[in-house]
Amino acid sequence: MASGLASVAGYTLFNMTDKNRLDSAALQTDRYAVLDKALSQPVLRRELFPDPVIIDSLELLLDRKNCIYRVRSKDGAEGISVGHPFIATSSYPMVPGSLQRHFVGGDARDLDQMIFDATELNVKRQGIPLCVHVAAIEFAILDMLGTIADKPAGQLLGEVINPQVSIYLGHLLSEFRRLEPEESLELMQEDVRRTEARAVKLRAGRGDNLATNIDNAPGRTEKLIRLAREKFGDDFTLMIDGNGSYDVKEAIRIGKLLEEYNYTFYEEPIPWDWYEEQKQVEQALDIPMAGGEEEFGIHAFRYLIGNEVFQIVQPDLFYFGGMVRSMRVARMAQAVGLEITPHISEGGLGFLYMLHMVAVCPAAYKFHEFKLFEAKDANGTEIPIESKAGPFESHDGYITAPEGSGLGITIDPDYIKTHKLFTG
Repeated sequence: MASGLASVAGYTLFNMTDKNRLDSAALQTDRYAVLDKALSQPVLRRELFPDPVIIDSLELLLDRKNCIYRVRSKDGAEGISVGHPFIATSSYPMVPGSLQRHFVGGDARDLDQMIFDATELNVKRQGIPLCVHVAAIEFAILDMLGTIADKPAGQLLGEVINPQVSIYLGHLLSEFRRLEPEESLELMQEDVRRTEARAVKLRAGRGDNLATNIDNAPGRTEKLIRLAREKFGDDFTLMIDGNGSYDVKEAIRIGKLLEEYNYTFYEEPIPWDWYEEQKQVEQALDIPMAGGEEEFGIHAFRYLIGNEVFQIVQPDLFYFGGMVRSMRVARMAQAVGLEITPHISEGGLGFLYMLHMVAVCPAAYKFHEFKLFEAKDANGTEIPIESKAGPFESHDGYITAPEGSGLGITIDPDYIKTHKLFTG
């Protein structure tokens, strides 16, 4: 009798478990269907351009390590962008060799398809070195189209949602790991006073993206977490980035400490492509998890959002290939109740591209990464820009989104002339 009951109980349990699995699979299928619907919507507001805008030329201009992209239409319209401040130099030949064909001769109103082709049809070259060029080409095209439509580049992708962008300071990366916590926090506090920012992101561990659990000094991260809360006060917003420093166990231990000190989000404690391990950390903690800056595939974000590996997704506007693709991530996040804050690199014109994106971004997080207005190019030279509208300033931790046409700036022509045409 006991054996029979055990058999029946075992059979019932098995079937209940099997049903739960089926229900879970159905829910996941439904969730992906929602994401796919969001992905299917066009991004560029084509209705702003009644006539074709045929791209006549796409030029890559170089000065030592730095690059500029210039695009011109057959009707003489022009757009210019400055490339990534340190990654683009490793992959210049991709532009004439693999990317020009996706843009030159085409109608810029088909930008969505151009970006798709440039990233997805270059399957053997996919990755961040390719995407930083795609992004910069896109920025130049948006600059040109914005000039034609007399609208800021961001508004070519959506209506303004966030005219004032609230910032968090995310710079001083090396200082937070190299200097004593007291010294690095003092430097950050000076910039908080200067920008009136109401949020700061710190750096945990060694940041090696190898899950080594190594700190630059024993107990350094724990001390940083505690001292930052004491220095900035209970009402100040603090977050921290692990840059892949930890394995699951150590990431959870540090995460519990962050919860104790009321940190707002915990960014990539696990190496960026350890999806299963990152999900384990997310399930073990209450603090919101953030990540995605190294991702370069739209399907990867579909998985991360579909499985809520992060509550806050962070596509990098360069590493991920531009604003059009990032807007698709934002729409997916919005569709399932998650949030987005774009990642930006230090230097270049990252702050400018971020402002355009966030101004029209659905599901935007309450703070966005800012690494000051120091627009230095890959050679360390300050990029001479002038805003077409009001000056770029931070007041009470907010920056007004660009209001001038295109990218909203003019670049000194003499600076551009220092760059020579790259032909491969």
